[in-house]
Amino acid sequence: MSHTEAIEIVVVGAHLSGMPLNHQLTELGGSLVRSARTARDYRLYVLPGSTPPKPGLIREPGFVGVGENPGLDVEVWSLPPAGFGTFVAAIPAPLGVGKITLADGAQVSGFLCEAYALVDAPEITSLGAWRAYIAQGS
Repeated sequence: MSHTEAIEIVVVGAHLSGMPLNHQLTELGGSLVRSARTARDYRLYVLPGSTPPKPGLIREPGFVGVGENPGLDVEVWSLPPAGFGTFVAAIPAPLGVGKITLADGAQVSGFLCEAYALVDAPEITSLGAWRAYIAQGS
């Protein structure tokens, strides 16, 4: 698959390399492009009752991030167009796909969460990454 045929998608949680849902990307012909960070105005939450555990990512313009390196660790994957369509069609609410701005200014399609699902969700933005949340024993 040439790079021009591929569609990139940002993943932040259960679809990251080595995480429980990563196989959904690889089975559709996905390949890891790079690790990256979001722009500083994103927040990360744990979605209550999700199995396997999943995060909810939202953008909050004006939020300045947390810590020395604001932004959140993410991965950029590429999928063939048919695989991208199949993958996006299977995403359950309250998650969806929209444009995510990365720290380098690139805008890439990726997982975002509807705000209603975060009403009672614990915020984990200060950890900087979903992997950090999982590592602490979620």
